[in-house]
Amino acid sequence: MAIGFDEGSPPTMYRTVSSGVAQGIYPALVGAAFAALGHPCELRAVPFKRLLAAVDEGQMLAGAVIRTPEREQRWLFSQPYFVERLAVYTRRAPFRSLGDLTGKRVGVIRGWSYGEAFDTARRLGRFQCEEVATDAHNFAKLQRGRLDHVVVTELAGRMLLQLREFKGGNIVAGAVVLGATPIHLALPRALEGGASLLAGFNAATEQLNKDGMVDLLVAREVGVTAEMVRAQGA
Repeated sequence: MAIGFDEGSPPTMYRTVSSGVAQGIYPALVGAAFAALGHPCELRAVPFKRLLAAVDEGQMLAGAVIRTPEREQRWLFSQPYFVERLAVYTRRAPFRSLGDLTGKRVGVIRGWSYGEAFDTARRLGRFQCEEVATDAHNFAKLQRGRLDHVVVTELAGRMLLQLREFKGGNIVAGAVVLGATPIHLALPRALEGGASLLAGFNAATEQLNKDGMVDLLVAREVGVTAEMVRAQGA
């Protein structure tokens, strides 16, 4: 069973140069849950828009996605197994609410949802979104003044600011987070046995939480990724 994750969002999910195997917090949690169920799985790191298409075509499951009304028409979702805090990074410009993005250039990851309020404001054209494949690319554009804001997970933002090219520069986090977003496993509605699989996954992730394994896996993955980031910035 193939489970896909975004390839460019460390420390939550990413790929290394030498491997297409997904790394990071979300693959670690999902992989541990499937191991507890005794279900073999292949954790793949792919471009996010390709992942969305592959799920629609029944080629893989989505390992870490946000639940939206549009996606609910096509997919079944697990219970949330992680809550992701979304931060807005700027070049000394204030960010205190979604209204501060009005008329601005905002960097996002191609194909991502950033919650209902943000997605609605985006559809209404209240700000201009520029899509790229990785958070690091967005930070580089922000550093050069080609963006006004970047939306990124709080963990990823902290990691990126350890890189030499961003450390001590003019990139700062906004005064408030954009929101706290539950993360789900998702699968096509047409998948045979999908409801049973999700029930087992939910039970496995609940047990991982009770056993304290979620905190241990998160700490391990953040530590590993932090070392990778420091090495890149050395």
